[in-house]
Amino acid sequence: MFNLKCCSIVGFLSSVMCISSFAQDNLAFEKEQYQKALWMTTRFYGAQRMGEGVNWLVATHEPKDVSEDVQFDSSKFVKGKSFLKDADGDYDLTGGWFDCGDYVLFGQTFYYSVYMLLLGYTAFPEGYPDFYSEDYHGYIDSDDYTWEGKQGKPDGIPDVLNEVKYATDFMLKAVRDNQTFYYQKGDGYWDHKVWCTSTVRSGVPTSIGGEADGPRLIMKATGKATAMASQASAALATMARVYAQYDADYAAACLEKAKVACEFVENTEKGTLWGEPLQVDGKDQYFYHVGDRYVHDMVTMYVELYKTTNDPIYLEKAEHNCSWMDDANQYNYNYTLCYDHREDLAVYAIASLGDESAYGQKALGILEFYVNSMYKPLSGYLLNKQTDDWGKLRHTASQAFVYALYDKLTGAETINPYTATSIEYIMGSNREKRSFIVGFGDKYPAKPHHRNVYRTDIRKLALEKDKLPNIDNNYKFAQLGYLVGGSLDNGEYTENIESWEVAEGGIDYNAGLVGALGYINSKVNPVSMNPSSVETVTEINECTISPNPARDHLNVYFKGQSAEKVTIEVIDAIGRVYMCETVAGKNKHTMNVEGLNKGIYLVRIISGEETMTKRIIKE
Repeated sequence: MFNLKCCSIVGFLSSVMCISSFAQDNLAFEKEQYQKALWMTTRFYGAQRMGEGVNWLVATHEPKDVSEDVQFDSSKFVKGKSFLKDADGDYDLTGGWFDCGDYVLFGQTFYYSVYMLLLGYTAFPEGYPDFYSEDYHGYIDSDDYTWEGKQGKPDGIPDVLNEVKYATDFMLKAVRDNQTFYYQKGDGYWDHKVWCTSTVRSGVPTSIGGEADGPRLIMKATGKATAMASQASAALATMARVYAQYDADYAAACLEKAKVACEFVENTEKGTLWGEPLQVDGKDQYFYHVGDRYVHDMVTMYVELYKTTNDPIYLEKAEHNCSWMDDANQYNYNYTLCYDHREDLAVYAIASLGDESAYGQKALGILEFYVNSMYKPLSGYLLNKQTDDWGKLRHTASQAFVYALYDKLTGAETINPYTATSIEYIMGSNREKRSFIVGFGDKYPAKPHHRNVYRTDIRKLALEKDKLPNIDNNYKFAQLGYLVGGSLDNGEYTENIESWEVAEGGIDYNAGLVGALGYINSKVNPVSMNPSSVETVTEINECTISPNPARDHLNVYFKGQSAEKVTIEVIDAIGRVYMCETVAGKNKHTMNVEGLNKGIYLVRIISGEETMTKRIIKE
């Protein structure tokens, strides 16, 4: 059952018109539904995997009844895997995510989406739980892919970081060196010509977008990829911080490639690349025709590198590229956050530094302009700023995420009604009680434009629609978590698998939605930030750490006396040890941390074979 609380959308909107924030009892759904929505929209990225990694959606798929004219070579089929030949010569480029319901990786949305997911996690870590493992073995082994079945097997890492790591694994390859950057895999034109699963798609000829007879199209840049490379650098630098407590070596590798991507940005020709050109009616046309905008991406990159390294040179470079914030005509772009308009991210990045940056307060003012002027609806709280009909709800979700980021900086304790109303509309709080997340609720898109979800290998979508299974609650792969473009018209929606504007989604659509849901869950379903919370340390090691944040000293308290030898280390986000002291037979130990730079550190406590960590902030 959907668990939408008993109220009409009209009554719901009326109830929030006279308030500025939501208490928990104002929300339209039961608390668990926000967890479920986040679980679905996060796990969706696992259904977008290409390469060696497990794609839960097609992990068990077998090619049956493949149409002869698909030109499928069954000897090339590898169960559960696709596009294993992606390479530039002998340089491996396997991995990464499909863009949408098709099988191409487009850098314009890929790098943006990875950074967006990480940004949401860094802003609202308490909102992101751990329900399953990186390889989805709980769901696959039980043959139960539902939320209600509770078959996920937690692995100690927040699910969103498992999903992101699959993307950053590819990014470590894509940033080859400071002169070479890969930004597309696959041919969008030919990819659309054959309707089948990704595992079968890999077994068709390269001439129609497969890899049966060799690697498919790989596109690399030696310049003019400033925006994408900047986003890659920002994402890798952020991953270096958040993943250090799980794998310090991996975090260090991410930081190293973040710096290489930064060098690419700095040392190659500036510019913005589109996808590959296609000849249509004698004219070049492009997938992801994006504007020539990249300075704000450089700001984001430098800020994330500064946060990870504490190197002031990156802050100087960030501020050097902030002059556009002085001109309202440049930051008031009158559109909405999406893969082609990313000023919001740069503004938030600088604003999050506060008084550390000379632009901190100005950036916060611009962010306030975005949420209270540029995005604010004329009436009610549903965010609906649009400029075209393609993927309307991705804009709504991203605007809701920006409102959440603003709340983070202003210290709001309750959920703002703009984010709540907009996300709940997407979840099904509308006149039609229709969810626009595939598989969520009782009424959702049953014919999304996503080829893998149907797990069929028919010849042509247009001719054989009747052979597609119904994506309903009886279908075990229904809970895809795919946000479709949808409609802002009171939940109205017409099922049409070929109406890409409304029936298709993408990794960038989900990115803003996941971030906004992370924010809501941080309020209504908070989890410990990591396994090294104070409560965990107290329970297992019988010790606590305070104060946190710390300025000049840090106390470690033991219950009774410490063991004969306990080592206490203070390390940074990539595992570099700044302090190391040994304690024996004490119930309290004080460390002088006055000399540490401001930032986030981990305190690692080692006693014999037992190790626990705690995140601290040095003010």
